[in-house]
Amino acid sequence: MPVILLVGPTGTGKSEVALALAKRISAEIISADSRQVYQHLCVGTAKPVGVWQGGHYRVEGVVHHLVDHVAPTEAYTAGRFVREAGKIIEDLAKRNVPAIIVGGTGLYIRSLVRGLAPLPEANAGVRDRLAQRARLDGRSSLHSQLVRIDPVSARSIPSNNIQRVIRALEVYELTGKTLSEIQRKDTRPSPWAFKWFGIKMDPDSYGERLKTRCQSMEGGIVEETRALLSQGVSPSAPGFQSLGYTEAIRLLTGEITKESFSRELFKQTRLYAKRQMTWFRSEPTLRWMNQGPASSLVDQILSS
Repeated sequence: MPVILLVGPTGTGKSEVALALAKRISAEIISADSRQVYQHLCVGTAKPVGVWQGGHYRVEGVVHHLVDHVAPTEAYTAGRFVREAGKIIEDLAKRNVPAIIVGGTGLYIRSLVRGLAPLPEANAGVRDRLAQRARLDGRSSLHSQLVRIDPVSARSIPSNNIQRVIRALEVYELTGKTLSEIQRKDTRPSPWAFKWFGIKMDPDSYGERLKTRCQSMEGGIVEETRALLSQGVSPSAPGFQSLGYTEAIRLLTGEITKESFSRELFKQTRLYAKRQMTWFRSEPTLRWMNQGPASSLVDQILSS
């Protein structure tokens, strides 16, 4: 059985459908979400509610790998995702357990499917220095540097995706080679077969859904941020680069008002969803399904 990929922009119900599908075929789920991977960040990442049991994060009894997986202070990269997800897929195959990969982080999924060139491990000192520059000089200053060093990567990495900008600069600093050069020369495709499915919504109803979703998350994001800051977690911690948490820090430090926080959260969420759709529209074998009851979408997946 091929590995099932269930993708799409944020807020389209992927987690619910993946859970229903996993129950139907006795599968385990691998999260491809660069935000749900972090512990203590639950509300803003829409992390499925679960419990740790028997060494695994379980949601209604279904094992979810790479969810609630690393501390907010720990860097998590596409390369690490590919290594860890690959090992999980191998283990599930040996046990004859179907694998469902669900998430909206296109870089992670594409790297797993098409392969990812071997890159250096994250360097905390380099990352902290670059993150500090981004805070002092603005994110656009780092992206401008990337344009000069590696224009190919800069074209595919938005200036506000600071984690990927920092990673590209970090790779160059550690290796003396650009990220695009390494990926062009050393990438090897995955050995597994994949079946792509995506969930989308009508643009008008989707916009209203995102607005309601953001409004319901605001208080929780601020409280999670406040709690982590009080525990000594640095504002530049990798986990805080997740959507909404940077804005929450600005709110808590008095840099912006509550109204500005709400507007910025919705704005950044819409931009993030747009970037996600851009990633997935380029996948030629992806079968799109309109958002609907989970049981109906599961039937569509299994019928193909």
